[in-house]
Amino acid sequence: RMLQNVNLLYLGCSVLILQELSYLSRFWTQFEAWCSMQSATEDGLGPAPAVERRCTVVPILQATEGMASELIMMWASRSVDEAIETLASPDVTVTNQSDKELQLYKLRELDSLVQEAVAQCAREAVDPTVVEIAPRQAP
Repeated sequence: RMLQNVNLLYLGCSVLILQELSYLSRFWTQFEAWCSMQSATEDGLGPAPAVERRCTVVPILQATEGMASELIMMWASRSVDEAIETLASPDVTVTNQSDKELQLYKLRELDSLVQEAVAQCAREAVDPTVVEIAPRQAP
């Protein structure tokens, strides 16, 4: 069960992207890069402002700084729908096609879950019956 959801780490953790020449042709690498450039909003997953992105891209082997910039330009501003459309493309390769289909389905589901979670957090922050504030102790 944990292995099925390991990609969710990219939505909340800092990510070091070691980009080489084939990075932009592979499904999992692009999926994970896109996740690391998203933030949770009331509308679901959305592009994170540059200062809130959780990724650092380091070109390795024959990759260049220009390719690293291209990766960020390609994914940083994509919506969920745009990410799904791009990742579903036949030129984005994956070893097991059913993995690709499942993850794209789960991505849309995840977007809805993020919307619900952000809404719940907003409700709890303003509802005094949910948020309990402990009185300060005298020194």
